[in-house]
Amino acid sequence: MSKVAINGKFLGANLNGVHRTAAHFSQELIARASAQHDVELFGPDANARNPDFPDLQPTQISGAFGQGQGWEMITLPRATKDALLINFCNLAPLLHRNSVVMIHDAQTYLFPEDYTGKQATFYRLLLPLIGKRARHILTVSEFSRQSLAQHGVGTLDKISVVHNGTDHILATAPDTAILDRHGLAKGGFVMVLGSGKGYKNMRAVFDAMRKPLRSGLPLVVAGGPGAEAYRARGWQPPEEVIFTGFVSDAELRALYSSAAVFAFPSLTEGFGLPPVEAMHCGCPVVSAKAGAMPEVLGDASMLVKANDPAAYREAIDAIVSDEALRSALVASGERRAKQLSWAAAGDRLYDVLRPLL
Repeated sequence: MSKVAINGKFLGANLNGVHRTAAHFSQELIARASAQHDVELFGPDANARNPDFPDLQPTQISGAFGQGQGWEMITLPRATKDALLINFCNLAPLLHRNSVVMIHDAQTYLFPEDYTGKQATFYRLLLPLIGKRARHILTVSEFSRQSLAQHGVGTLDKISVVHNGTDHILATAPDTAILDRHGLAKGGFVMVLGSGKGYKNMRAVFDAMRKPLRSGLPLVVAGGPGAEAYRARGWQPPEEVIFTGFVSDAELRALYSSAAVFAFPSLTEGFGLPPVEAMHCGCPVVSAKAGAMPEVLGDASMLVKANDPAAYREAIDAIVSDEALRSALVASGERRAKQLSWAAAGDRLYDVLRPLL
């Protein structure tokens, strides 16, 4: 029986997008591999657990190098040297001779200006070393696979694609209080997720909705910063925009389920989880034809030129004014979203890892 160790350092922090997918991938791998292999999740703190993932209980490994990067780069590889070490959060210890690493995207190469100088430099220097030392590299789309290879992180034959699962959004009951709080009615607004990062391209949707739509629907910016942060970048939000501030998963589901259209203008994405979440919730999607979005969404959304505000506006107007078109997009979106389940992601992950065990 071979040993499989999972790097569970991510449980010691608030779960951001990458950490949350790491938790899901860990659950799926444990469920499939435990019958034939000795599978264990390790962390620097045995009490580091997340209520959304109560079954993920790390075995504590203590060492002289703390609980941060020193633990991950030195303590962890020493303690797991006899196991295949799986790392789901972009980084992996250089000292381990038998490791697999999931690198989600090449954003620090494609848009380094959206990261702090130290962060971008750190990743650009370290990722090729990690890729070289790792036995195999996982990533979440063919777009990311090609990008990582182009930037020297790994060769194409060493990188395998495992699409993210997306159906976790359905496990949370919608909290519709957010609709009442902002005076929103079902089908009565256009939704976008807020972000101040340049590659998220919020300006395109702001410009698209500078003038009121024919339908009069307002723009709702869920999460992200307030208006001043965008104005500081030279992006002018429309006058009637509604900024919700932070939203919980339950509030996010309620917004997805009630929006007339979800717009996703990002210039690049390694996978692009939000539009698939919207599809799960029955919301039609208008997305930039960029990054992994054509691969992930296919013909289940309306894809437009990433930096063409007029194209976003035309697509949004078309969906809002044509019920047949909207219904067709909702149906095709739900079909595509069901294909991107965590069960399917777990099966693909295990198929890739099985030859390495």
